[in-house]
Amino acid sequence: MKKVLALVAAMALLVFIGCGPTGFLYTGVKNPGQFDTGETTNQGASSITGETCAMSILGLIALGDWSVDGALKAAGAEGKTLKNVAVDHRVMSILGAAYANFCTRVTAQVAQ
Repeated sequence: MKKVLALVAAMALLVFIGCGPTGFLYTGVKNPGQFDTGETTNQGASSITGETCAMSILGLIALGDWSVDGALKAAGAEGKTLKNVAVDHRVMSILGAAYANFCTRVTAQVAQ
């Protein structure tokens, strides 16, 4: 029985390795994603921002879209040429997997 418990504990530890910083009671982290400066041809260009989120309940149900494509659509970037694009990710979880919220935010400058 002790060997089975040790194996289960080791497997649980391996699941969390490489998942970034996590806390069992609460996690609130931001993770910078990609950044592309491009060539800015118009210094007075307008900037746009879009954010999409997904949530998970008890690790059993996950809903939402936290993709970069979804954040770009939320920003209204379709058909526009973008410069200085920054992608950031935010994760918040409570009691391990009881509740988790994952968000992706895209900020960009519209090239003109």
